[in-house]
Parts: sequence; C-alpha cells; structure tokens
Amino acid sequence: MTTPAKPLDLRGRLLGGARPLVCSPLVGRTRERLLAETAAVLAKRPDVIEWRVDYYEAIADTAAVLETGRAMRGLVGDTPIIFTRRSIREGGEPIPIGDAGVVALYGAVAASRLVDLIDFEMGNDPDQIREVRASTRAAGTRLILSYHNFGYTPGAEFLVQRFLEAERLGADVAKVAVMPRDRADVLALLSATAQADAKSRIPLISMSMGPLGTVTRMVGGVFGSSLSFAIGEGASAPGQMPIADLVSVFGALARARGES
Repeated sequence: MTTPAKPLDLRGRLLGGARPLVCSPLVGRTRERLLAETAAVLAKRPDVIEWRVDYYEAIADTAAVLETGRAMRGLVGDTPIIFTRRSIREGGEPIPIGDAGVVALYGAVAASRLVDLIDFEMGNDPDQIREVRASTRAAGTRLILSYHNFGYTPGAEFLVQRFLEAERLGADVAKVAVMPRDRADVLALLSATAQADAKSRIPLISMSMGPLGTVTRMVGGVFGSSLSFAIGEGASAPGQMPIADLVSVFGALARARGES
C-alpha cells in the first residue's frame, strides 16, 4: 500500500520533490570565517546550506550562536538552513558542552526561528529526542533524525528500519549515512533507500560515504534520497563533490529521464 505525503516546502524549494536538493555544509570555526564561507558558498547557489555548529568554537555561548545565526540569515535570505551538531561518535567534532547543553542549544535555536531544519541523531537518549521534537514542533522548525555509521554498512533491512524508526519517533525527515567496504555495501544502501521510500511518508536522505560511495551522492535521487551534500568551500564528510559537478550530474539525469 502506497503512503503519500512526502514533499516539504522549504521556502519555495521542495524536499522530496522530483529532483534532489543540493546542500552545502558550512564548517567555519569563528564568526568571521563562517560568514565569509557563507558568502562564498552562496555564490555557487546551493539549494540549502547546513551549519555544522560542532565546528564552531563559540558553541558553548548560546547568545553568540544566535547572533551568528542572525547574521547568517541576513546573508542567505530565503536559502533554507539546516542546523546540525554532529556528535563525535557519529563523525563530528569535539565540543565543550554535553548532551543536555546541546538539547538546550537546539531549543534556543528552534525558538529563534532562524533555521529551517534541525538535525538530531537517533542514537541520542529517547527523552532528549522527545524534548528536541517538542522544541521544533513549537517553533514550526522541521526535524531531521539521523543515523551515521563511519565504520561499515549494516544490512539493508537494518537500514530500512533506521529510516522507519526516524518516522516513528516524529521526524519530518529521515537521514542515513554509512561507510561502504565494497560495492555490495553501496548497493545495500541504495536498496534500503528504495525500500524505505516505498513505505515512508516523509522525505529521506541517504548516502554511502567515501570515494566508493560517491556514486550514491549522484544517483541517490533515483532511489528515493531527497538531498545530497556537496562541497562549497569545505567538506563535512568523505566523498562529497563540488556543487557545480553535482548540479551538472543532476541536470544530465533529469534530461535522460525526461524530467526537464
């Protein structure tokens, strides 16, 4: 039985529409560097930007984060922003605040309405997931619940369940990123995405990381992934391509499929 719903309108861009969106990460460590990076990346016209706040040196100062967020919003205008603190266990940078501090920061950022989506990992404490979900709902901010495995690629059925678990937990978007050891792992990720896409009512984001998995960043949309990360200035994960290259691939695929 099919389950409609899917596309989310992000300031006029459809997440889960016919063509995947291109998102560029921002990894500046200071306010000045982050805003310069924002301006440089915007010139390359990504659909979405992601602020990887675990790279930001002042992450422990909520007022500084919000002030920088306001300046970033002023620069990007209507470009949607994903706000992400990636944990060390899922490939992120070390930060000076604990999990409770991260949840409080997410609550403040959601309440500010400066960002469009907040990414929180499914591996976090269930009570904290509920708290973040409540904060995003109250603010009208969308929630991405994510799973990252930088060590290997679990079986396809496990990956399908991660997507569906995100939806059960109240996510607006489900994300799965894994590291392949061989070509079969890359196929497992694509197969799991297609299977979950057939069952889920929310947009999915998936990728197989590293050089071996780069193909999934290019063709993931064919299998149900609604967004792909590309390099504006700095990469946030292995295997990301430059924005221009990814946009060219998406255009070629769309023409080949008669979509443009």
